[in-house]
Amino acid sequence: MFDTAGRMFFVALRDAVLARLGSDHPCFPIVERAADDAGGIDATLAVQEALNALGGELATVLMGDVHEALRQNPQAILDRWRPNGAKQ
Repeated sequence: MFDTAGRMFFVALRDAVLARLGSDHPCFPIVERAADDAGGIDATLAVQEALNALGGELATVLMGDVHEALRQNPQAILDRWRPNGAKQ
């Protein structure tokens, strides 16, 4: 479940970066890599660095967008949950 929830977070963040900053912004490919589930922990750390480089105010706005997107469809998280480690 946590791997899936993490991916959902990065997809929501990618969409927020795209909407607010555009695909030409240097942050976009970094977040897109994590959203595509590529790069593992290195991609996650790169996103963290990219968000830190944006500054607190913009990062807070983006996190607000992510929170709103995830809050709008909580069932999507539950739908992807695989109890007892069952693989789909």
